Amino acid sequence: MKLLIEKNLLTEELKLFVGIFEKKSMMEILQNIKITALQHGNVELVATDLEIGLSTNFEAQVDEEGSFTVNGRDFYDLISKMPEGNIEIEENNDLHILIKSSSKKSKYKLMGMQSSDYPELPTTDFANAQSIQMSVFSYMINKNYFIVSSEMKFNLSGSLLSIYEEDIQMAATDGNRLSFTGKFEKKYSDTPIDFIISKKALLELQKIGTEGNILLSYDKNNIFFKYKNRILSSRIIDQKFPNYRAVIPEKTLFSAIINRDELSNVLKRILVLKTRNNSIVFKFDNNKLELDKTSSEKGEAHEELSINYNGSSISATFNGAFIQEFLSHISTEEIEVSMNDDDSSFIFKPISGSDLDYLYVIMPLNI
Repeated sequence: MKLLIEKNLLTEELKLFVGIFEKKSMMEILQNIKITALQHGNVELVATDLEIGLSTNFEAQVDEEGSFTVNGRDFYDLISKMPEGNIEIEENNDLHILIKSSSKKSKYKLMGMQSSDYPELPTTDFANAQSIQMSVFSYMINKNYFIVSSEMKFNLSGSLLSIYEEDIQMAATDGNRLSFTGKFEKKYSDTPIDFIISKKALLELQKIGTEGNILLSYDKNNIFFKYKNRILSSRIIDQKFPNYRAVIPEKTLFSAIINRDELSNVLKRILVLKTRNNSIVFKFDNNKLELDKTSSEKGEAHEELSINYNGSSISATFNGAFIQEFLSHISTEEIEVSMNDDDSSFIFKPISGSDLDYLYVIMPLNI
């Protein structure tokens, strides 16, 4: 195999795979990326961890067809640090991958493995794929992924993607808080198709594109996404997602309007006093929000904010880090906090002109 390719083009494509490579695996080959030089001047890159797979193809000067696998991290690190210009990559059926700069002043040899041993990715023809606006999809992922934890129960180790005929919704929960993006009040005539997608897959999807549309397809075991020349497949988490709508209040009695930056800055100061659950008491009363924290080991904190609130006096204790995470994933000037009493769920949401709802539901701490 022999090909000539521009360094920056190859680096940009390889960067997409960095999160796929298995750093430590019982199967050494899963630490590798499969590189195939095809006829008509195409190069295909493939990587998988057996749960997620990614493939991409692009044009290059192919002087000789062939295929090999090589440690993905080493290959990416080396290519990204090569001199600017074209790079020559050659493998002569001996699994010695020769890499040279266009000036021939930089020469490297990496040890590869047989491409025939590399796992095959699942495939689909995208014949009945649904097209989703990439900016909307990325927005949903950004508002949900940070709640998901691999340490959670298996059915909570991913986000729920609900696909309607003309819409999509996404939700995530860790049992203490809930995030939802979509059109919450809209009534649909069709029943959605639901998938639980892992956090790793969500993070990789954010990398493959930003503009235009992404195609979505699925089979019994996998969900597929196609963005231009890139295809990402992910094994579906075959579990029942909790009925998250049951914890979202159907109506609320009171609401407060709060400046996002002011609340964020206050929380940053208070959270300097870190404790196990980062508990902070929020007291809403007569256009004022008081925040208090007391720790026998760390000390005390008290802050006051002017807000827009004319409801009953309500006091609840929250994990301040949870609220700070919410604030760090929005960019609006103000947020709305809706509530009923001291003990029920509170709804935090950004105040924006978007036609998509973003609801962040938190239960008060029981202290």
